[in-house]
Amino acid sequence: MFHEGIATTMSERPPRRETSPRGVMGLASLPAPQDSASDNTLLRGAEAPGVLVVDDNPANLVSLEAILEPLGVRLTKASSGEQALRFLLREDYAVILLDVRMTGMNGFETASLIKQRERTRNVPIIFLTAYGRDDTELVTGYSTGAVDFLQKPFPPEVLRSKVSVFVELFRAQHQVRAQAELLRQKEAEARELAHRAAGHIDRLRDFTARLSEASTVAEVCRALFEQGLVAAGAKAGAVNLLSDDGEALEIVDAVGYPEQVLSRWRRIPLSQRVPLTEAVREQKPIWLGSLEEWTERYPHLNAHGIHESAIALPLLVKGRALGVIGLSFARARLFTEMDRAFFSALAHACAQALEQVRLVTEERRVHEELRRRSEFEQQLVGIVSHDLRNPLAAISMSVGLLEKKNELSDSQKRTVQRIGQASERAARMIRDLLDFTKARLGGGIALHRQPTDLKDVVTQVLDEVQVAHPGRHVDVEVASDVRGEWDPDRIAQVLTNLLANALAYSPQGAPVRLRTFAEGGHALISVYNGGDPIPHELLSRLFEPMTRGSLKEGQSSRSIGLGLYIVRDIVRGHGGSVDVVSSQSDGTTFTVRLPRLTG
Repeated sequence: MFHEGIATTMSERPPRRETSPRGVMGLASLPAPQDSASDNTLLRGAEAPGVLVVDDNPANLVSLEAILEPLGVRLTKASSGEQALRFLLREDYAVILLDVRMTGMNGFETASLIKQRERTRNVPIIFLTAYGRDDTELVTGYSTGAVDFLQKPFPPEVLRSKVSVFVELFRAQHQVRAQAELLRQKEAEARELAHRAAGHIDRLRDFTARLSEASTVAEVCRALFEQGLVAAGAKAGAVNLLSDDGEALEIVDAVGYPEQVLSRWRRIPLSQRVPLTEAVREQKPIWLGSLEEWTERYPHLNAHGIHESAIALPLLVKGRALGVIGLSFARARLFTEMDRAFFSALAHACAQALEQVRLVTEERRVHEELRRRSEFEQQLVGIVSHDLRNPLAAISMSVGLLEKKNELSDSQKRTVQRIGQASERAARMIRDLLDFTKARLGGGIALHRQPTDLKDVVTQVLDEVQVAHPGRHVDVEVASDVRGEWDPDRIAQVLTNLLANALAYSPQGAPVRLRTFAEGGHALISVYNGGDPIPHELLSRLFEPMTRGSLKEGQSSRSIGLGLYIVRDIVRGHGGSVDVVSSQSDGTTFTVRLPRLTG
């Protein structure tokens, strides 16, 4: 719509885009200019802009030097705030990278002193911190003159893109000063340009600080129109984003244009030849400094009465166009290199903010979808498991009745026993599924504490385990008088699951040992098996649901991978802990630690 002076805008709905690496909001997230090769050649000369890096960790200084080396800047490294202040007395810098938490004078104190000096108050400062940012730190940082924060670790290209913007602005400012020195008759013009450069930095700092607070597309547009438009000196502006199909630009927000103009250009096909679409297709700004330039380049468009000069600024993130900003000006103007750097920085800051909004919105949508899906699956498991208990109870009852009959043949008795064993295994699996559902959706497995003697629980569990695993032997060492306030049924479930696991993942002749004893205010239960060690990659997620090891030939298990997860949940519910150690030489040992008293 820019052929009538419209700079297009964007709606609350973020555009559909392929996923890209996470964006960093703020001015410094702007990508480096596309002609960086020629720029770096110039910057490596005598007039290369200086960058001051302040960090009390020598390793960090070396890392930052390596990251910034491709920019060709003159790097000065300071190991303290005091040293940095001394360097600032001797020379000027394009930007200062300042560690927040240093011994002695910290980053905020250093920044405050820098901003108190007339010579250095306009030098941009980017804070670097290895700690999580909070609102208090953000307010303190921006109040001391920061243009942005970066939290370590950060992608090297993000830091380079941030620094490159200020290097370019500094270089432009330096060129102005050089012209003023060489051409004294133009001192007034040079002073004005220098003042504009400083003003651009201040405005960009304020603008990026405002963008860092934006969480929606509308808030990004509002920041652009309320601060960026004024800083640019434009009379009207609009933001267009690519449509979902990528075939057109659609206005999402605009200010300063009459409604009759906006209504004609709500949607512009990319195939149409207008400044906005060309800026997106060519991925570079379109500069139109006068109506004559407009008419020469776009003779088929009539801009009279709309503007005297205009700019179309593509919104680019990692070489991918999100849309375009259009700005209209009331007077013809010459866009200097400094102007172009400023407007490009403005567009890059908006692009990064919009991409960040899109990524955050998409992440929230995905997380919410996963949460709903997980809850549905767990509820379904709980419902199905609950409903299966009734038919299994009927099967178990029928097995019991058949076993009491004396007229069954030996073959029939064995069949009935197999049915009974199968129904018991199914019942245990269903119990595990129900416990899993309660743990995930019901706030944890319910416990009914009462005075309990651990020896009685062990005796009960061993009888059941021997029936389920005939032919296997468990060595038992149970200390007397190990009592506590526990849920005996749930502790029995812990023992059953641990012993079943030990027997399932150890060969027929391997030793399995159960030991209980008191230690201070805790009761300890250890279950050992002499089978192969647990693979290292499995140890970190061993207690997660649906996790099972690999069984070897001759080993069998009908577990669904919830036993250890339920063990951990029951033990945690009692205020205890469970750990495992496993090695080739020492076998595998699970150790449960239970507090003997509640409260």
